[in-house]
Amino acid sequence: MLLRRWLSKMAWHFHHAAGAEGKPKEVATGVLVSWLLRWLYPMKARVILLALIALVSLLVNVVSPYVSKLLIDEGITRGDVDAVGRYVLILVLIAAGGWFLGFLRGILSGSLNQKLLYNMRSAVFKHMEDMDVAYMNIERTGKMISLIVNDINAIGDVTTSGTIEVLINSLTLLGSLYMMLNMHLGLSLATASIVPLMLLLSSYLARKTRQAYRLTREKLSELTSSVEQSVSGSRVSQSFVERRSVDTVSFDRLSSETMRANIKARIVFAMIQPSLDAVRALSYVILILYGGSLVASGEISIGVLIAFFGYAEMFYRPIITLTTFYSTLQAALAAAERVYLFLQVKPVVKESTEAKWIEIKSGRIELRNIYFDYDGNPVFQGLDFKVEPGEIVAIVGPTGAGKTTLTNLIMRLYDPKSGEVLIDGYNVKEFRFQSLRKQMAIVPQEPVLFNETVLENIRLGNPEASDEDVKKVVSELGLNELIESLPQKYDTVISIGGGNLSVGQRQLISFARAMLKNPKILILDEATSSLDSYTESLLQKAMIRLMKGRTCIIVAHRLSTVRLANRIVFIENGKIVEEGTHEELLLKKGAYAKLYELQFGIAPEIVSKTSSISVN
Repeated sequence: MLLRRWLSKMAWHFHHAAGAEGKPKEVATGVLVSWLLRWLYPMKARVILLALIALVSLLVNVVSPYVSKLLIDEGITRGDVDAVGRYVLILVLIAAGGWFLGFLRGILSGSLNQKLLYNMRSAVFKHMEDMDVAYMNIERTGKMISLIVNDINAIGDVTTSGTIEVLINSLTLLGSLYMMLNMHLGLSLATASIVPLMLLLSSYLARKTRQAYRLTREKLSELTSSVEQSVSGSRVSQSFVERRSVDTVSFDRLSSETMRANIKARIVFAMIQPSLDAVRALSYVILILYGGSLVASGEISIGVLIAFFGYAEMFYRPIITLTTFYSTLQAALAAAERVYLFLQVKPVVKESTEAKWIEIKSGRIELRNIYFDYDGNPVFQGLDFKVEPGEIVAIVGPTGAGKTTLTNLIMRLYDPKSGEVLIDGYNVKEFRFQSLRKQMAIVPQEPVLFNETVLENIRLGNPEASDEDVKKVVSELGLNELIESLPQKYDTVISIGGGNLSVGQRQLISFARAMLKNPKILILDEATSSLDSYTESLLQKAMIRLMKGRTCIIVAHRLSTVRLANRIVFIENGKIVEEGTHEELLLKKGAYAKLYELQFGIAPEIVSKTSSISVN
C-alpha cells in the first residue's frame, strides 16, 4: 500500500514535469510579435527618438547615389572642376553625417536594449517568485536559469534595435525603388525581377532556422539543468565514483546534443547570406547587360547607370538584411515562446482580492473535513485535525503518510480540494500571503542558507532586526558556542549551499532565524532527522526555548524528538490512526509503539516507565 501511494505521488510529479518539459509548444508568430511590442510601449519616447534618428539617416543614404549621378554627369563628364569639388564635398558631408547618426543610433539602441532586458528579467523573476510550490517543485532549476539568462538575452537585440532596423530597411527599400522608377521604369523592373526568387528562398531558410533554434533552446536548457544538478550534488558524486561516471556520461551526451543542435542551426543560418548574395549577383548581371545597352543607345547617361548600381545595392541590401533578420528573429521567437509560455502559467494558490492582514492572536489551528490529492491520487479524504493555542503536537508516521502535506496546507503552500484550514477561526484564504507567513515559521530538514554572513542569514527571519536583536536571540537559544566556533563569528560568510558549515551548524542557524521571526505558529519539519546524537541533544535544548509559548507542530521520523510534544498524532495513509501522549501511545502497543520499538529496539513496557523531557 505504501509503495503504491509513493509511486502514485511520483507519477503525479512526472506527469506535470513532462507537461512542462515535453515537446515545446508553438505560439503563433503574430501573438509573439504583438507581445514583444507591448514590452516596448513603456519606452515609446526613446523608441520614437531612435526611429527619427534612423529616418534622418535613411534620407542621407538615399540622397548619396543621386549626388554620385550629378558628380558624374555634371562634373566629370563635362569636365566642370567646380561641380566636381562641390559634389565631392557634399558626399564627404553625407558620409560624416551618416557616421554621426549611426553613432547616436548605436548608443540609443544599446540603452533601450538593456532597459528592455532589465524589465523582462524583473518580470520573469517576479513571476517565478509568485509561482506556488506545486509548480516550482516540478520545474527544472536549469530551465529557470536558462529562461532568465539565455532566452531573454536572445530576445533583447531583436526586439529593440531589430524592430527599428526592420522599419528603416523597409523604408530604404521603398525609397530606393521610388528613385529608380523615377530615373527609368524598364531598368527598374529588370533590376527587381529576381525579388520573387529571393523571397521564396528566404522564406524556406527562415522556417528551417526557427525549427533549428527552437531545438537549440531546449538543449541549452537541459544542459544548464545538468550543470546545476552536478554542482549542487558535487559532494555526493565525489563520494560515489559510479555517480561521477553517470554525471560525466550524461553531461557529455547533453553537451554533444547541444553542440549538434547548434551546428545544425549555424549551418542553416550560414546558408542565408551566400544564397541571397548569389541571387543578388544575378541582378547585377541584368543591370550590366541591359543598363549597358541603354547607355550605348543613348537612352540613359553613364551617371544614371552608376546611380542605379547604388540604388540596386540599396534596394537589395534591405531585402538581404530583412531576410537575415527574419532568420535571427526565428531564433529570438524560439526563446520568446519559452518566456511567453512561462508568463502565461498562473499559480494555483492565489491571494484573494478580498484577503486582508489578520493578526494571529492565540494560534489555534483546525483542519475540517480536508480532501486533498495529487492529480487524482488521494492523500487526505475527510481529515479532521486540531491544535490548541500553545500546544505542541508531533506528527509521526511512515513515509508518504501526508505529514509534510498537512503542514503545507496550514502554511497555504497548497489548497485543499475541499474542506477548510482555519487559524484562530479564520480560513487561511482570508489572510494575505504576507500576513499569514510573516506570523509563521518553519524549520525544514534541509535549511536553506545564502551566500552571505551568518548575521545576515539569521536576520532573514526579521530584516528589520538590529545586530543586537540577532545576538540576543542567539543567546536565548544557547547558541553562543556555535557562533564563537566560527572563523569570523557573525561575519563568517557562508558558502553557496552552506558547504563550509556542518549540518548541525546550518540547522542551528535555521533555528535562530525562526526565533528572530518571533512566530505565533512554529513548524519543525524533520528538523533533527539528519543529525548525530550530540548535535540533536543541543538542538533539543534550543527547540525547548524556541517552542515555549507558541503553537508548534513537529513533523518527525525520529521519535526521540517527538517526546517534547504534549500530544503525538500518528498518521498513516492520510488518516489519523491514533493520538495521545508518548506514554499513552506506548501502553496502547499500537502503530506508534511498533515504530518506537523498531527505532530503539526497546520494549514499550520498559520505555513507558522512563520520564519524558519537559518543555515547560
